[in-house]
Amino acid sequence: MRLPPSQNAIVARRTIKQFATQPVPRELLRYLLELAVWAPNHQLTEPWRFYVFDGASKRSVAEIGRQIATAKLLRGGAEQDVAQRKAEGVAQEWAAVPALVLVTMVSDPDAFRDRENYGAVCCAIQNLMLGAQTLGLATFWGTGEVAFAPGLAELAGAGANEQVVGLIRIGYALPDAPKQSRRTQAANFTRWIDPAE
Repeated sequence: MRLPPSQNAIVARRTIKQFATQPVPRELLRYLLELAVWAPNHQLTEPWRFYVFDGASKRSVAEIGRQIATAKLLRGGAEQDVAQRKAEGVAQEWAAVPALVLVTMVSDPDAFRDRENYGAVCCAIQNLMLGAQTLGLATFWGTGEVAFAPGLAELAGAGANEQVVGLIRIGYALPDAPKQSRRTQAANFTRWIDPAE
């Protein structure tokens, strides 16, 4: 069955961790961020904030990745030279990502609105990722230690009232990137409250 473009983007999107070296033009990144802000958000709170690393600033992100990897390896019992070598590989992986977007949410003192805002920012990230898919770009929504490192939010200049929701990697997929995935059919997670007519 041939899917409309929007549905094809949803089904074809994959989490990609390795990217081609080709840079992503800022024009495309701006376009994706414009798509992101069209996410539903109750009372138009617009709680999202975006911090883009697409040039030399990625070296600072890579250094954060190196420090985290080194500490983790040493805690796990690795020798200093082994930890440094492996952490260097981690740093190189971060530096090689064409563009990184740190996405945060402006916190709200009201717990209910804060939860709504988190959902809205997640929708914004999905908009960005689906838009990227339609443009032939690949993405990865990261929520690991680098994304939540205090040093990253500080590097970005995020406010004290902001919470990190994800660190999005964006770039062109390598030719051997995975093309297929699978999902359990929705019927397995669905309960119809009313009987079938």
